[in-house]
Amino acid sequence: MKFPIVGALAAIAFSLVAVSAQAQSGGPPPPQAIPGKLQYDANRVGRAYDQLRAASVLGAPRRSSGNPLQVKAAIALASELKAPCDVTDAAELKNGHAKAPDGSTITVQTYEIVCKDSLGWIISKSSDGTSRLTDCLALQTGALAAGKAWPKGYLCGLPENGTPFLGLRPIAAKVAPSCALVDGVYMGAGGQPPILRYEIACKDGKGFVVDAPAPGSSAALQAINCDEAKAAGAACTLIDKKRG
Repeated sequence: MKFPIVGALAAIAFSLVAVSAQAQSGGPPPPQAIPGKLQYDANRVGRAYDQLRAASVLGAPRRSSGNPLQVKAAIALASELKAPCDVTDAAELKNGHAKAPDGSTITVQTYEIVCKDSLGWIISKSSDGTSRLTDCLALQTGALAAGKAWPKGYLCGLPENGTPFLGLRPIAAKVAPSCALVDGVYMGAGGQPPILRYEIACKDGKGFVVDAPAPGSSAALQAINCDEAKAAGAACTLIDKKRG
């Protein structure tokens, strides 16, 4: 196995994907590689009614578009951080200052961005050089796992990001052209070069585990079907899931 995957929601809930904005070197892992048993609770992740649950239990924000200068700044930051995004809208999130351990002041820029026909993101950069890019589906997954322990407001709130899994449509189209996407969930991240892992479910009952390159990564887009994933110890959970 070439890389570990952080798949447990308990870990995701408190240390979501802090993806480097810099491209990584090295070849992609083999398509069949599913390292370890990917564990997560799919009972309450990724579906339309979960949006309502997140809104009511977690206080999911409702954001309005930023002013033109804020949108322009978000586009520039997304480009700098190599976000895989054609930005169509953006909102500023409480940008300001924070104290470093040495007492110095750190300036933080944070934006939610909407991307044309793909996943939205919350992106940030600090004056100390720290950057973070987390997609809206990963944020929803972590929030639903953590419940009220999740930091208030740290979710996507622009209307176009309201159903995060729909942002996986371009990925689904690439790995399975016949897939009419009906559901999706974030599974974890890791690897060298780094990847983001998702499960997708299709209207015809098929499903796939997909490794997509993290922002700035040289990793290849890869997928295996749910039968192959099950054989590797990472059974899909979105297909034919009975509602409780």
